[in-house]
Amino acid sequence: MIPVNRSEFYGDDTRWFVGRVISVNDPLEMGRVKVRIVGIHDNPEITVGDLPWAQVVIPITEGGSSGLGASTGIREQAQVFGIFLDGLHSQLPLVFGSMPKYENEITYEESSPFQAPAAGTSAIDPAVNRNTIPPDRVDVELLFGNTNIERSYNFLITKEGGNLTEIAASAVIGNFCQESDVRTNKGDLNPLATVNPGSFGIGQWNSSSSGGNRLGGLQSFAASINLSYTTLYAQLLWTRKELYTLPYYGFAELKSAKTIEEATLIFMRKYIRPTYEYDEYGKIKGEDRRFRRKAQEERIDFAFEIYRKFNT
Repeated sequence: MIPVNRSEFYGDDTRWFVGRVISVNDPLEMGRVKVRIVGIHDNPEITVGDLPWAQVVIPITEGGSSGLGASTGIREQAQVFGIFLDGLHSQLPLVFGSMPKYENEITYEESSPFQAPAAGTSAIDPAVNRNTIPPDRVDVELLFGNTNIERSYNFLITKEGGNLTEIAASAVIGNFCQESDVRTNKGDLNPLATVNPGSFGIGQWNSSSSGGNRLGGLQSFAASINLSYTTLYAQLLWTRKELYTLPYYGFAELKSAKTIEEATLIFMRKYIRPTYEYDEYGKIKGEDRRFRRKAQEERIDFAFEIYRKFNT
């Protein structure tokens, strides 16, 4: 037992943590990182700005003084281990190092080098009359890319797709990867996916009247522009229409998001609105039981993978 008169000393109430690095952009350039710590910062409403800066232990081979030594090299999304210097107050995190982890890998068919369209341009060739294109050729003819993920990314960063930032586009597709279960489609988005009962497409839009019959909305919208609702192109246009016309789907917040995790969680909570994740006792998982959603971490992992593929 720790004597009462020593309980405030460093090391007497050691508390360790595991977390995910969210930001490495230390304004003081001291190598600090922002970490979303498991069990403390699980609530998605805790923004990046709310997270404390964590110092990082460096090897004794480095200078350790101002202007001397190398940077830490830790990157965003790394899983790290550390302790709190202030014990149970848990406001002064210190990172000891990173920990290997398994990440969902999206597999892609071999394709030509990625070439993004110019910012603000259309993903469609204006000279193409889409009414003359067979339904099974719509996505190939009207979208730019060699896979559905690449076509979706290229579409979303164009004016036609909403001029999303690279971060927001990756977040949207990361959610769609989880919704349409890319693992069952060779790692690619599947516009024909029927993962959940009564749901369809990359966004698993549902026909439930309590949910607004968004699948029916997709079908009617696609018919009104002479497209099949089963095409990726129609589903991307429907996504843009919902985001543009219904503010509560979070379009403004999505475009202003500064990190992959922030953007992914905004799109998940505002647009996808998946069910909560329950434990074996039927209780919603997470420290704040109101906010833990189905496959939340997987969505973020997918989004990071997509961002790295198209921005490195």
